[in-house]
Amino acid sequence: MDRAEAVRLLPENYARALTLRDQGCDNAQIAAALGIVPQGIGTLLRLAETKLQQILDNPPEVDDQLKVSLENPADPPEPPRI
Repeated sequence: MDRAEAVRLLPENYARALTLRDQGCDNAQIAAALGIVPQGIGTLLRLAETKLQQILDNPPEVDDQLKVSLENPADPPEPPRI
């Protein structure tokens, strides 16, 4: 699993914060985009990096029911029933 795939598995605020940082935004810009105080961005980014590293170290297994059939990709699988 590469970094981009792992970022997509993060909670939305973690993924957005890392993506904005990677695009060159500073902490004030990230805070404004996320609607949080700038003082919290350092902590948020550290938590996001920690979670990202956990995902990269131990990638989750992909549920086979969610994979699109290679034989007929136009027919997506039914969503899991809850």
